[in-house]
Amino acid sequence: MLVKNPNFEISAVSPKQYPKNGLPEIVLVGKSNVGKSSFINTMINRKKLARTSSEPGKTRQINFYNMDNKFYFVDLPRIWL
Repeated sequence: MLVKNPNFEISAVSPKQYPKNGLPEIVLVGKSNVGKSSFINTMINRKKLARTSSEPGKTRQINFYNMDNKFYFVDLPRIWL
């Protein structure tokens, strides 16, 4: 995948904070510490766009990563399972 300008957009804690531009979303869901953030970094060939942690359960908000204003990678915390 060729993404030239990926960026972290927002960590949302409520629906009113979600981006409202209508871009498609690829949502990543999984248990804590399974590599969702590492997957995002690998897909866009970056090391530190999505923060990774060695401690499970660190993600508490819904993280939106804008991929060249074409779509979002959305990282959900485990509480959504």
